[in-house]
Amino acid sequence: MKSQSPPDLMNFYYYAPAKVNFSLKIGEKRQNNLHKIQSLMRKIGIFDKIFFKLTNGGYKISVISGEILKKDILKSELECLANEDNIVIKAAKIYFEKLNIKDKGVNVLIEKNIPLKAGLGGGSSDAAGMLLKLNEIFRSPFNMRELQKIAFEIGSDVPFFLTKRDAIVTGFGENIYEIPETILPKYFIVLIIPDFGIDTKEAYNDFDDFLLTNNIDYYNIQYLDFKKNIKFENDFETVIFRKHPILKEVKDSMMQCGAETSLLSGSGSAIFGAFKSKEKAVIYLAHLESFPFNKRIALSSLATTL
Repeated sequence: MKSQSPPDLMNFYYYAPAKVNFSLKIGEKRQNNLHKIQSLMRKIGIFDKIFFKLTNGGYKISVISGEILKKDILKSELECLANEDNIVIKAAKIYFEKLNIKDKGVNVLIEKNIPLKAGLGGGSSDAAGMLLKLNEIFRSPFNMRELQKIAFEIGSDVPFFLTKRDAIVTGFGENIYEIPETILPKYFIVLIIPDFGIDTKEAYNDFDDFLLTNNIDYYNIQYLDFKKNIKFENDFETVIFRKHPILKEVKDSMMQCGAETSLLSGSGSAIFGAFKSKEKAVIYLAHLESFPFNKRIALSSLATTL
């Protein structure tokens, strides 16, 4: 780590992308109460925009809805994010702590477009962007490996968002294997967000209970050659679809309308459909009102893989 003098006070901003999981395998829960996972994560073109200013030690944050989240129903949820427990503030505090900087803080404004409790990684992406931007501002005192270790202290998905490419993520989220741009096909991504969110911790508990109740062993993902045997599947669907059957209806509707695949993203509640052509994706969205589940949809959006 190189020592650097802090910069002058000035304004900064960055864009933090959402992600979807094209595959998610869940392994056994370890003594740290975390599960090992294997996942193919891809960034998509929906972004939170984060503005911030370096301060002389104080921390302040406010959150507003962007164009995608122009929904009154989300106003109270956004207000709940505007506190010092926000993961973006946590990222800044940890970064300054690692550099032993005690006279700096941040004043942050988040323009939120990534839906909450949807399995799209919005908070983790916001935090990773803060780490990257601060590291740039302070002239890269940490190399990427060091920055990934810091990111993992913040959250298991945060290291992935430090990467420039899509990646296979393993372990507890700390092992990142970036995928060359030409390997994966580009897709038009239709996102459907229901009128409820899903807590990740609760989803893992439900998954554990399901395996225990049905006397099923955890998937042994340790020895799979995951890079050569990627399947479009998400282990969470086994339990989440039982609890929220509307999500299975959304998935089935996308597959019937020509999606290459449709999956729950992370632990949900977002369902995404990957379409090879923009035309098919647009046609699906145009006919969304014809599906019985339409009244339970809070948001729908079209994006692309990056």
